[in-house]
Amino acid sequence: MTSVNSTRSVTGPHRPPVLGAGYLYHCIPAHQRYHEKLSQLGARVDILEFLASHFTSDPDYLREVHAGTGSPPWTLHSYEYMIGSVDRPRPRTLRRLQRLAAVPGCQYIGEHVAMVGTTDTYSGNFLQPFGTDEQTQVFIDNLGAARGDFDVPLIVENQPQVLNRIGPRSVCEQVRDIAVGADTGVLLSLSNLAMSNSFRPEVDRERELAFIPVDRIWQVHVPLACEAELADPAFATVRQDERWALRTLEELCRHPDFRPASIVFEIQATGTPSPAEPERTRDMLDHARRLLGVDRESTLTAMEAHA
Repeated sequence: MTSVNSTRSVTGPHRPPVLGAGYLYHCIPAHQRYHEKLSQLGARVDILEFLASHFTSDPDYLREVHAGTGSPPWTLHSYEYMIGSVDRPRPRTLRRLQRLAAVPGCQYIGEHVAMVGTTDTYSGNFLQPFGTDEQTQVFIDNLGAARGDFDVPLIVENQPQVLNRIGPRSVCEQVRDIAVGADTGVLLSLSNLAMSNSFRPEVDRERELAFIPVDRIWQVHVPLACEAELADPAFATVRQDERWALRTLEELCRHPDFRPASIVFEIQATGTPSPAEPERTRDMLDHARRLLGVDRESTLTAMEAHA
């Protein structure tokens, strides 16, 4: 069984209750149609996750997109706050993130444990951190500053390890030390752990997972592929990664300290051409709720309290 740690500590003053299951929504017409299909199938979507990078030119458009999905609780997925950089983001970037997070229903912001350059030389993407003491402290300090910049908490996500490890901490070791040092939550990406193993076969994902304090996990990312494509031998690795992620999720749900606010499916596995069938997503959302022990009444109560 997967080994996990517990710090048995209170992770910040604003941790949401258990909201249920949802998926990562991309602001593209195909996802709008996908969401409509889920609604037609009677799927329950308790929470959505939106990508901040999709609203670079028009942050207020998120209000319209969110309303079009039925206005469920939601989270913001970002790297633009630059929590791994000594320099801070440009003022206009911060204002944009603040406008996004101000859309009603936002529960928290998930930021990658990564570097994104400097204020003047912005990479536009996230880069693998070094894992040093100095850099870990930068993350902790920036997360402390974020409490004055946002009305919702920032939590930290393990990013994939795609390069050789060069510092004293692995990705998940650094996530642990940042989360504990900043007293914040963790967005555990099983997708990124699986991806790390694909890029760097020497990465032991079970060992990495064991570094994450289970009681600090606020959200879990789970890959979900198109079932028809999983039968293709070309996607054997995708099939194996998904099975590992789903099995790991079930094991986590048996841990007495595991009580995330949400389980979020990434409905198109990396390297595959199609999203999961809407029927499969509907069924997996129900399965995730069963694993969390969330019934409809308690979910609705939590949603109303955090609308």
